Amino acid sequence: MAVFFLRSIRFRLTFWYALTLAVILAASALFSYQYYSKTLSQQIDLDLLEIAKQIAAAHVEHAAQGAVDAACCEMMQERVHRGNWDAFIVLRGPNLQAVCASDNLRSGTLEFGAVAMQQVRWLNPHMETVDADGEMPLRLLSSPLKHGKQLLGVVQVARDLGPMRQTLGELRLVFSLVGPFAVFWLCLGCWFLADRLVAPIIDATGSAREINADNLSRRLPSTSHRDELGQMVGTLNQMLERLESAFRRVRQFSGDASHELRTPLTILRGETEVALRWAKKPEEFRDMLRSNLEEIDRMERIIESLLVLSKSEAGELTLELKAFSLSDLVQALYLQAQTLGETKHIAVNLRVEVDEELSIRGDELRLRQMLLNLIANGIKYTDDGGSLELALLREGDMARIDVSDTGIGIPYEALPHVFDRFYRVDKARNRMDGGSGLGLSIVKSIAEAHGGRVSVQSTLGRGSTFSVLLPLVGSADQDSPQAAPA
Repeated sequence: MAVFFLRSIRFRLTFWYALTLAVILAASALFSYQYYSKTLSQQIDLDLLEIAKQIAAAHVEHAAQGAVDAACCEMMQERVHRGNWDAFIVLRGPNLQAVCASDNLRSGTLEFGAVAMQQVRWLNPHMETVDADGEMPLRLLSSPLKHGKQLLGVVQVARDLGPMRQTLGELRLVFSLVGPFAVFWLCLGCWFLADRLVAPIIDATGSAREINADNLSRRLPSTSHRDELGQMVGTLNQMLERLESAFRRVRQFSGDASHELRTPLTILRGETEVALRWAKKPEEFRDMLRSNLEEIDRMERIIESLLVLSKSEAGELTLELKAFSLSDLVQALYLQAQTLGETKHIAVNLRVEVDEELSIRGDELRLRQMLLNLIANGIKYTDDGGSLELALLREGDMARIDVSDTGIGIPYEALPHVFDRFYRVDKARNRMDGGSGLGLSIVKSIAEAHGGRVSVQSTLGRGSTFSVLLPLVGSADQDSPQAAPA
């Protein structure tokens, strides 16, 4: 349970939000602290330089005379009081000894180290941080008073760093208090936000667990928000619809296939039992075997048709693709249709409405099988003396072959289902004629395997027209056969 909690989206979302904010706050606090610390330090240094500059300017005359005396000290004190400088000041003579100091300096002098002495002798100002009496940190400037290249004295200006460090300490305290407080409230807000975001996912997960093969009609609860979650739920519901449709087709297919195969098996069993009980002569056994062979052939055709359809749906139907003349194929089928229609005295006509020879790329044997199936159906369901027309037309970059008959027609409500497996408009008539209800399904699968489509228009009692659309190709296509998956 603990592992699941740590791996949950709610926990991870809250954790990463909190970690991101903590990193941002820490980086911002560090940057702000460094910026203010540097700014305050620079401001103190600038103030010390300005004070030293003003003191040096005030003592120009005395410096020109080569002396730093009591008058200089009085002038310095006057400047300190008039400028209200918050600084400690010490004046030193050319020998670097202290001459006088500001009234606020209790010790009467400021530290003057070896490095500062050396820099002053070189006529360079020196800035450093020192501790006065080991207690008070000071920022100390030692600036030379010079005339030309002659050292006349030194002015030392210092400021207490305590207030600045106190300010920076308070800033650190604010950051250390505000940061965790902000992270805590962010975690709390993210937790409730993640709870609201994850709640629909939890509901969808619970609903998905309850869906199985027996209740595929159920759907996941949809959300009113058109966000990624709503798109996911909608996509899953569409997937469930496809699964429901696929399961329904599988159940229907299993039932229809079982029914179709059970009929010849029942006939085989019955005839075999009759022959074993009553047949005495060789002729009777021969008749029984002939009938059994017919039923076996029928089952073989059904199984072969189912195999073709299953391969087509799985994309494993192999086509021997090559470029050939569709006009020649239609012409050959027209001649074959005339032969098929002779027994029923059906007139077969050919209508060609193209100005040039049409070529396509496909499996000629499969396409011949497809069109012969439509022609055979047209002749089968057309009464004696009727007519059948085979037409070749062009629609843009597609070739259209129409097979029209004057047969019994198809009811309007049956038109959407005529290409379904095992579907029969008239079950008694189809069973009598030995049909399996798979012919038009194969027609559709072959047409779609070639990138085309098939449609039907029919009027009950007046006949039907089946139209097949196939994509055309140019004459530059190669004629060498090759295998291609449908």
